[in-house]
Amino acid sequence: MSLIEYQRTILADPIRNRAFSDALKKLIIPGKTTVADIGAGTGYLSFLARKLGAKECHLYEVSELSDISRALAKETSITGCHFIHKHSTEVKNPPKVDLVISETFGNFALEESIIGNLNDAKRFLKPGGNIMPMNLKQFIAPVITDRIQKSIDTWSGIEGNFQWNAAREVAMNNMYVKDIRPEDFLKDGTKEWDHIDFTKHNKEIRHASLQWNADQIANHQSPIVNGFALWWSSDLAAGITLSTSPFEKPTHWQQIYLPLLETVSLKANETLELTLDVDSRYDVRINVAWKTTVKDKQGKIVKAISQDMRRGFLS
Repeated sequence: MSLIEYQRTILADPIRNRAFSDALKKLIIPGKTTVADIGAGTGYLSFLARKLGAKECHLYEVSELSDISRALAKETSITGCHFIHKHSTEVKNPPKVDLVISETFGNFALEESIIGNLNDAKRFLKPGGNIMPMNLKQFIAPVITDRIQKSIDTWSGIEGNFQWNAAREVAMNNMYVKDIRPEDFLKDGTKEWDHIDFTKHNKEIRHASLQWNADQIANHQSPIVNGFALWWSSDLAAGITLSTSPFEKPTHWQQIYLPLLETVSLKANETLELTLDVDSRYDVRINVAWKTTVKDKQGKIVKAISQDMRRGFLS
């Protein structure tokens, strides 16, 4: 997807736009609030901020979108915007502001380095200043339908009777952006695996260990798990939450599906364990590794499957 098409997709999302607009209304004091927009893109959030009365906005954007946002401001006669064509981390002695905003959420929330962006951006703030978004909560649930798995695991159906194991191995070590439905998993099987407070300094390497009993995953004794659904929510300001949950109105972010190399059939008294290791440092961009283990009631390992996006990357 081209950069401008990605921006068009973002800007065409009314759920996203309304949430950020409502949050800005809560945080901006007309004629007083100054703003730093980290990863400003087309400048939309800064344009909203100026419309709501922000005194001035500093837009930090490393891509060529910086030039486009400058042109858009001119087209719309928006003043009070300062365009800095650099990554915010490269800027020395930035002007101190009352509000830092950064909409650098990915489909998988951390893939656009929002932790690193906001760790650094705290130096842009005046004492007592605000950060938007305030936090990030990440959720996961085992997927018990095969609808999504069938849509990506199509290798055995390719005409010609060839073997595709090497290609399938690479494909199954990736995450997929999908529309996941509530019926694809049991709501009681949903767990919050990560909670990040952006007002604090946060580690860019995240780890979680999770466990489910058979009856938490499905309403029958032998659930079959095909993969995992992931989504996130964020409090942008007090009382304003943006969510990509399958139970909420759909957004352009959709949800994430982590497939399994092979399905897991869970018997009564067995447990499903998952470890997640996520690295969103700038030099990595994003890597997710997931290990799935089934244990019997004595704790003996029945099955173990290890997957890692580093094995799914082709240069």
